[in-house]
Amino acid sequence: LMKTNFAKEHGYRCIHIFDWDDKDKVALLLKDRAPIHARKCKVKEISNKEAKEFLETYHLQGSTKQIRCAYGLYHEDELIQVITFGKPRYNKNYEYELLRLCTKSELTVVGGAQKLLKHFEKEVNPKSIISYCDLSKFNGEIYEKLGFTLASQTAPAKHWYNFKTKRHITDNLLRQRGFDQLHKANFGKGTSNEQLMLEHGYVEIYDCGQLVFTKEM
Repeated sequence: LMKTNFAKEHGYRCIHIFDWDDKDKVALLLKDRAPIHARKCKVKEISNKEAKEFLETYHLQGSTKQIRCAYGLYHEDELIQVITFGKPRYNKNYEYELLRLCTKSELTVVGGAQKLLKHFEKEVNPKSIISYCDLSKFNGEIYEKLGFTLASQTAPAKHWYNFKTKRHITDNLLRQRGFDQLHKANFGKGTSNEQLMLEHGYVEIYDCGQLVFTKEM
């Protein structure tokens, strides 16, 4: 986070690459993209299966399980951008969470995100939306264009990584399920999850936190 803030202060954008990242997908963030204007595209509601396949191919974090509705932007019958929504995972004070917004890696869709969101708002008429921006990769500029307001910034989150097994576990998942369940072990109650992680070759790595954006209708 200190590196990210220092870079921002001097006019740079810092992209952090962690051991568990798909480095090929991250590299695509830096490549030139061909522009396509959203006015030349059509919006269609797509199935969860179609959305997940697209997200697994192009989104840095892949797909999510909580998709309730998904829309795709098509250019000449080709799916080039996807947006998905679901029930908020972390803050129940909002009606919907914008889960994923993803564009085909070699393209930039001018006005695409705005067109997809506008279609969702017209179809569903949501009262409020919340979404999260990963500061290790992005700066949240797209949310301002979509009419969202920056609500808060979370503290850096802890991740666990084992360099031998290449296994990555978020601290949130560790708290939810515990070492025994995640590793099919039986150390029993009273043992420290963190101590067990350290003893089994995991190291602690912190990300940059997230920007939390909200939109009230």
